[in-house]
Amino acid sequence: MRLRLRIIAFPLASITLISCWFVFFLFLRTSPSKPLFIIGNILIVIGLLLIILAMSALRTQGMTQDKQDFTATTTIVKSGIYSIVRHPLYLGWLLMYPAAMLVSQHWLVLILGVVGMLSMYVITIEAEDRLIDKFGLEYQTYMQEVPRFNIILGLWCKLRS
Repeated sequence: MRLRLRIIAFPLASITLISCWFVFFLFLRTSPSKPLFIIGNILIVIGLLLIILAMSALRTQGMTQDKQDFTATTTIVKSGIYSIVRHPLYLGWLLMYPAAMLVSQHWLVLILGVVGMLSMYVITIEAEDRLIDKFGLEYQTYMQEVPRFNIILGLWCKLRS
């Protein structure tokens, strides 16, 4: 069952995100609510920042072997953004859905966004299972120390320590 979800989740997440933005540009109009439009744009910036920070940290600290994908790390990255949330790359991607919903304020984007967010959740759970298999107890300890997505809790814990 999990394998089927994994096979479907990545393409579904990609297709829904692209579709959200396509629908937005297709039905481009003045947003009915400027505050929601502004919040959506702030989420875009935060999401992109998380993606860039995560990719940078994985490339520089993940000890990937030559010519391998930057996500194929040989060690757990626990510093930088990864000391605040366990999945900043997925969180950044996840934030693109509510950003699209708030910027477009279109009912079809809302439906696509919900499907995409659920897909991203499935991807994250599957990734955690793989990381537990790969790194064992060390990753399970990391899971207890750093929240999955809650950046506010992660910042709070980091400031307390």
